[in-house]
Amino acid sequence: MSKSKVENDIVEKQKIISSLTLMDDLFMKVVLQDKECTEYILQTIMDDSTLKLKRQSLQKNLSNLHGHSLVLDCLCEDRDNNIYNIEIQNSSSGADPKRARYHAGLMDMHYLKKGNHFSQLPKSYVIFITANDVLYGELQIYHIERTIQESGKPFWDDSHIIYFNTSYVDNSPLGKLAEDFHAKETEQMNSGILSKRVALLKNAKPNEKGGKEMNVLLENYRKKALKEGIEKGIEKGIEKGIEKGREEEFIAKQKVIQLMGLLAEHGRIDDIKKSSTDQEYLQALLLEFGL
Repeated sequence: MSKSKVENDIVEKQKIISSLTLMDDLFMKVVLQDKECTEYILQTIMDDSTLKLKRQSLQKNLSNLHGHSLVLDCLCEDRDNNIYNIEIQNSSSGADPKRARYHAGLMDMHYLKKGNHFSQLPKSYVIFITANDVLYGELQIYHIERTIQESGKPFWDDSHIIYFNTSYVDNSPLGKLAEDFHAKETEQMNSGILSKRVALLKNAKPNEKGGKEMNVLLENYRKKALKEGIEKGIEKGIEKGIEKGREEEFIAKQKVIQLMGLLAEHGRIDDIKKSSTDQEYLQALLLEFGL
């Protein structure tokens, strides 16, 4: 790789790193590798400064031999054996109420061991941290609990669902945490715990621990964007190709795949994402690369 290409690659990587916020799920998973950050987020959402974690697992796979399996963003357990599933959701479709229900059910299935009584199920919390107010109640936080409709009394099954709407910012602890989730610069962050971790990751040199974590993140980010871009780009290419016949459809598909590979090679992640939803932009990129 030439010197100029290396320099351009570094600039592109730094551009991506500087644009990342805690609402980027891949970046958030790297941040949460520091358990203290997970504790702080849970303490704020749960309004419990004494909450401490025993263990946590990122990208935890919950298999289901008879149905849909899940990969959880963050699964953790506190010192009182309560379990928490934290999910970062930028799209409304990813925070569907039935998805929350399924997360809770699969967590129960994995935590109740064979031969154990149902009373041994721990308290469970499915927490969706959302970019927008997906429940449209104009609230900062939503606590979803089962109730007995006839009496209005709680149905104590110890299963809890929480939606934290980060689009609502104020001077409360929750509001300041919401602001931190969208901050690109550490100077804009309220939490010393989170800002210290983010600064370490964003400012680390490639051979340092934080730098190595970010290199892995950037590769995963590139793969994710490339996969999404190719899938959506192929869909667009196929739609366009169908109008002109099967042969041109195939050619259009191949050109889009080639374009996504070139964009990924040049670190142009934003172009991949934009072209996946903007047909005119996709065509302009095809012309730029002579495809």
